[in-house]
Amino acid sequence: MRPAIFRGWRVVLGAFLVLMSGYGAIYSYAVFADDLAVSFGASRTSVSLVYALAGGGAFLVSAVAGPLADRIGPRLPAVAGMLLTGLGLALAGSAASFGEACLSYGLLVGVGVGLAYVPAVAAVQRWFVARRGLASGLAASGIGFGTAMVPALANTLAAPSDWRAALLALGLLVAVFGVTGALLLDASPEGLGLQPDGEDPGDAISAGATAVVEELTLATVWRSRRFGQLYLGVLLVSFPVSLPFAHLPRFAQDAGLSRTEALGLLELIGIGSILGRVLIGALADRTGREVTFLACCAGLSAATLAWSVAAPPGLAAFALVFGAFYGGFVVLLPAFVVDLFGRRSVAGIIGLLYTSRGLGLLVAPPAVALAAAMSGDGAWPLAASAVLGLAGTALLFRTAFR
Repeated sequence: MRPAIFRGWRVVLGAFLVLMSGYGAIYSYAVFADDLAVSFGASRTSVSLVYALAGGGAFLVSAVAGPLADRIGPRLPAVAGMLLTGLGLALAGSAASFGEACLSYGLLVGVGVGLAYVPAVAAVQRWFVARRGLASGLAASGIGFGTAMVPALANTLAAPSDWRAALLALGLLVAVFGVTGALLLDASPEGLGLQPDGEDPGDAISAGATAVVEELTLATVWRSRRFGQLYLGVLLVSFPVSLPFAHLPRFAQDAGLSRTEALGLLELIGIGSILGRVLIGALADRTGREVTFLACCAGLSAATLAWSVAAPPGLAAFALVFGAFYGGFVVLLPAFVVDLFGRRSVAGIIGLLYTSRGLGLLVAPPAVALAAAMSGDGAWPLAASAVLGLAGTALLFRTAFR
C-alpha cells in the first residue's frame, strides 16, 4: 500500500478545526458567566453547572460517538456535532430562563462537541504510527487556539452589542469552521488503500512504548482490569484538569484582578497549551509517550496545588505552566490508549474512557464552587483536587508499568 502522508496531514488539519471550534465554544463560558448570573439571578454554583454540563456532557457522549465512528467513520458524527454546537450557542443567546440557558449552552453544546471530539481525535491515531505524538499534538493544538482565541473573540463581540448577540455570532462561526474541519476527516488509511504514516503497525510504537496486540476488541478491553485502572486514574486526574476553565477568572477577580486581566489568564492557558501540545507531543515520540504522559499528569496536579496558594502576581505563571501540562495531557492520552490497546477499536475505547473525564467535569467544578461558597475560601478545595490528581497519576503509573 502507498504511504498516507499527505492525506494524514489533511486529517490533522480537520481535527484541529473541529477541536478549536468545539472547545473554543465550551471555554467561552467564562466570558458569559457573569452575564448569565446577572440576567437570570443565578448563583455562582448554579452558573458553574452550565460549564459542567457542556464539558462533562461532551465526554459522556463520547461513549456513543466513539463506537459510532468505528462503524460509520468520523465525518458524519463530527459534522452533526459541529452543527449542534453552533445551534446550542445560538439558542443560548435567545434563552428566556436560566433553565433554557443550561439546556442550550450546557446540554446541546456538550452533546455536539461530544459527537465530534472522539471521532476527530481517533481519526488522527489511525493515520499515524511513528509520528503519532507529533500528529496528535498538532491536531490537539486546536484546543489551545480555541482556548486562547475564541473567548477573546467572544468578549470582543459582546463589548459593542450584548452577550446575546455575541452568542449568536459565535454559534455561526463555530458551525462554519467546525463543519469545514469535519469534512476533512477520513476513517482510516487502509480503507483508501493506503498505509499509516511511519513504521509498520506491528512494530514497536515509539521509544519506550509497549508493543500492542492490534486485534483487541472493545469488549475485550473494557472488561480488563487494566482498563479499569486506566479509567479510575483518568477520572481522578480530571478533577484538577477541569477547574481553571470554570473558576480561574472568577477566583482571580476575587483576588483583585480586573475582568480583562482575569479573562486574559485563559488566553495564557491557551498559549501554554499550544506550546505543550506541539513540543511535548513531538518530544514524547522520542522519549517515550508513557513516561511523558505521566509527567504531564503529575505536573497538572502540582500546578493546581500551587494555584491554591498563589498570590495574584503568580497567576500568570500558573496559567502558562498549567496550560503546557494540560496540552501534553490532552495530546498524549489518546496515544497512550492506543499504545496500550491497539488501533482496531480506538474510537470506541477512547470514547468509553472519556466518560471518566465527563464525570470529573460534572462533579469537580460545582463541588469546588459549593465548597468555596460554604467556607469562604477556595484554597482548600483546590488543594484537595490536586491531591486526587496525584493519586490518579500513581494509578496510571501502575497501569502503564504493571
